[in-house]
Amino acid sequence: MNVKEFLKRYEKERELIKNNPICHLVMTPFTGLGKPDFRGDEWFKDRIKIFKENTLKSLQNQTNQFFVHWITFRPEEQENRLTQELFKDLCTAEWRTVFTFGGIPFWDDKYNDREEKALLKRLQDTLPSLKEIVGDAAYVYETILASDDMYHKDVIESIQQQPFALKRAVVHQNGYIRDITDGKLATWNPPEGHLPPFYTIMYPADVFLDPKKHFEYLKGYKSHEDIEKLFDCVRLPDSRYMVNVHGKNISTSWEGYRHNELNKTKHDFIGEEIVEGKEKILNNFGICQKSPASLQPQEEKPCEGQCKA
Repeated sequence: MNVKEFLKRYEKERELIKNNPICHLVMTPFTGLGKPDFRGDEWFKDRIKIFKENTLKSLQNQTNQFFVHWITFRPEEQENRLTQELFKDLCTAEWRTVFTFGGIPFWDDKYNDREEKALLKRLQDTLPSLKEIVGDAAYVYETILASDDMYHKDVIESIQQQPFALKRAVVHQNGYIRDITDGKLATWNPPEGHLPPFYTIMYPADVFLDPKKHFEYLKGYKSHEDIEKLFDCVRLPDSRYMVNVHGKNISTSWEGYRHNELNKTKHDFIGEEIVEGKEKILNNFGICQKSPASLQPQEEKPCEGQCKA
């Protein structure tokens, strides 16, 4: 998207946070992750629907709205009609979002043999687009959220309450898993040493924006399970994230995988299935609410920006 258009729309809130030293980015990798790094327009269209009905709702439900939603794509998606329609919808909803098209800004462990050079190139192609958004902030907090998962309504507030420190990360261990096809909900309990991909890395702003410094800051990171080995980690309380499964996930299913064969039994990380109190839990993730009217088709407030990095 056009960064100037973003800044114009964001300016009314910038005044409220101009003394805040933190620029908080919630980063959602939409395409460019895993093998293959794009699964076709039918998959893309379906994932956008899941994103709007789940991931986006959980962010709109946050008690603290002082963050920017940074959504990343491969370069090829810049001219894709589906990307442009998503951008227009989010613009119309006055959602604080920026799209970049340099690929994912972290190590993809599905391509270990090429990532040393490829990641630096992606950072060089992506980070300059964020310079004006980071602005005068001293620190950048980068929170990861997949395009089909969710955070509890208090997560952004809890993260921003954590004081900055070099090489510090805010992490989550246990959460929930939900099958959106049949409504099942259960606890999700990865064992120690298997940190799930729900984390925030703190950067000095100058390090975050400089591709080479950024690359060095992440040195040794090849999987979200490496975070606790490389960073000083602060764990937030359990039950603050939700993994959604829907039959088209890249790596997670309710049944789980062993030796690349789909199990007939539930995934090892799944704990007790939840029946009582489910509605309250889902409310905390923004699920049992009507879709915001601003995300429905409207003729007013057309999006003036272009879908460019």
